[in-house]
Amino acid sequence: MVSPRDWEALLRLGLDLYDPADAALFVDGVRAADDAIAAQERWGRAAVSPSKRVRSPL
Repeated sequence: MVSPRDWEALLRLGLDLYDPADAALFVDGVRAADDAIAAQERWGRAAVSPSKRVRSPL
């Protein structure tokens, strides 16, 4: 779900989510971002040995 504030920002940028082509572009971008984040997480886990992992205080 896109918040009204974000929806307005997308419209100002020329991205109308009611347009099927624009909506597909938006979804592709979200999927690409999710894939990149997942790859970064996998890389980070592989780069740190289990004995050196420390829980984040946040």
